[in-house]
Amino acid sequence: MSALSAFPPAPQEMVADPLVDAAVRQCDDLLSSPTVNLHVDKIQEFDVVRGGFWDGYHWQSKSVRFPVTSGDDKNAPPVLFVTITIPKYDEFVISITTADGRIVARTSPYAPEGGHGAPIFPPAKPGAWVEWGGAHHGHFDFDFTKRMALVPCCPISTRNSVGPTEAVSVRPDTLSPRYVLGTLAVPLLCFGVPLMFVALLCCHESTYVMNRNTGERLAKKSYGGCVPFCAECRGLDGIEVPLRGMNREQRRLTLLAFVFELAQRYSAQPKNNNGGGGGV
Repeated sequence: MSALSAFPPAPQEMVADPLVDAAVRQCDDLLSSPTVNLHVDKIQEFDVVRGGFWDGYHWQSKSVRFPVTSGDDKNAPPVLFVTITIPKYDEFVISITTADGRIVARTSPYAPEGGHGAPIFPPAKPGAWVEWGGAHHGHFDFDFTKRMALVPCCPISTRNSVGPTEAVSVRPDTLSPRYVLGTLAVPLLCFGVPLMFVALLCCHESTYVMNRNTGERLAKKSYGGCVPFCAECRGLDGIEVPLRGMNREQRRLTLLAFVFELAQRYSAQPKNNNGGGGGV
């Protein structure tokens, strides 16, 4: 059961842009497409602050920005841009703007341990408030209440996006061929290596978008290739967000859920073998 947000974002000041209504209409026009594409293949980094020798010269804070286009024409000029400002590892603020810089949506600061007046609706982890069109719109968070279908002891991460009247959840389909073959390969140890190789390269993995209030499946998106085991590969041609058959609020919430997942990935502490962090 989901709790709908009823509290204003705090303490961040969220002031509406004078042209915010036009920006919101432009965004909703884009989201009326059956799919939109998050062009993480065209991501840009800026305001990067790097550590010294003892930090491996990895970034300490940065901002990233990528365009959003209609899935009908991936080569069309971008209508929206997503900016993720990362002041420190695992913390971020998300802004969605039009191509000319008008603000459509933005969030309060997100931190794993909460704080900043973060929304907390157990069993979900602390999340962040969302403003859309200059007004309080809801919040997003994530939980581990769902389990893998074939391995009930293993939890899976579910991203929740909650609005004024609707709520959606985005989570992996653990009965997709890749999860099934991967699960079967693990107990076979050395004999399972060929099976795991087949699962990685030949089988697709799926993501479900669910109506959090009713349990109805709103959309399903399948990914081929080496996803999700290689996070970098998922963004080679951008990430397609399925929106067909949803109402306006569900489309907004689904976009936010996918962006939230990306923000968590890009704000992760860099691995020792590169300076990227979360695949960036």
